[in-house]
Amino acid sequence: MSQSQEYNYFGDRISWLDKRRMQSSLAIRRQLYDAFIRMVGGVSGKIILDHGTTPDTDHIDSNCFIRWLLEDGATVYATSPEPISHLEKHFPGLIVVSFPPKPEHLPAVDFVISSAVIEHVGSQADQLKYLRDILSLGKGLFLTTPNRYHWLDFHTKLPLLHWLPRPQHRRILKTLGLRFWAQEKNLRLLSQKDLARLIWNIVLEQEGDYSVQWIYPKFLGAVSNLGVVAYRRD
Repeated sequence: MSQSQEYNYFGDRISWLDKRRMQSSLAIRRQLYDAFIRMVGGVSGKIILDHGTTPDTDHIDSNCFIRWLLEDGATVYATSPEPISHLEKHFPGLIVVSFPPKPEHLPAVDFVISSAVIEHVGSQADQLKYLRDILSLGKGLFLTTPNRYHWLDFHTKLPLLHWLPRPQHRRILKTLGLRFWAQEKNLRLLSQKDLARLIWNIVLEQEGDYSVQWIYPKFLGAVSNLGVVAYRRD
């Protein structure tokens, strides 16, 4: 398995504060990735689909899973509603496929990876549909999302307000001028109970016996992200 490496993607456009944020984010994502690798017994020779890939190449924590997967010998596909064809040059070996992907246009995918996407797809019904769609693309799923009950909201950079009931939280964000994040279609944070409920609803629809395992990395004294690995047992 590869070790964490230093990549200088910062340039002069990114502030020292954002550099610190990226370094922290990278450390958290490495914890998530290493736990995933332990749970599935490695990814060498496996086929992975990264779903909801970001086109960003300036931030060191963007698409770090893709980099690590390629280093560890996986065949990696990527898809996104955003334009990402340039990533094939940025990550040699990566294969970009059109969005939305269809199972018949893909090889037999071992795991679909969804990193910090589900909180941005809309309502609870939209999140259920999103999970249903991505689980239909492979034998297993590795999904991460920020923990709603970390004391800091990493999107707005505001503490504690996101613990309020969602309607009240959104009203305050609108008052503060954060109208984008106040819209459910752009942000619906999940607690562990919220995500577990969604995952089990989808898993119970599937045929066969599924293993579901959780990952809880910590940052600034609390669980910062939720990671879940779900796959069909052979």
